[in-house]
Amino acid sequence: MEKYSVIVSNIGEVYRGNNRGDANRTYREYVKQSKSIAGRVSGEDVALVGHLAPAILAEYHGRNEQF
Repeated sequence: MEKYSVIVSNIGEVYRGNNRGDANRTYREYVKQSKSIAGRVSGEDVALVGHLAPAILAEYHGRNEQF
């Protein structure tokens, strides 16, 4: 069973589990926070990673570009 992680550049791993739906929801929520103008995640990069065949499944580059 594949595992997924969501990683935020200034926080680290914010989700790890084997549910793709939960991983996608977490990814979308952190992208939304990154697009906001205030908050800890504002402007940060967000990535959804699959671990079975290590790959970035989705990636958002925030305006801080730290990845």
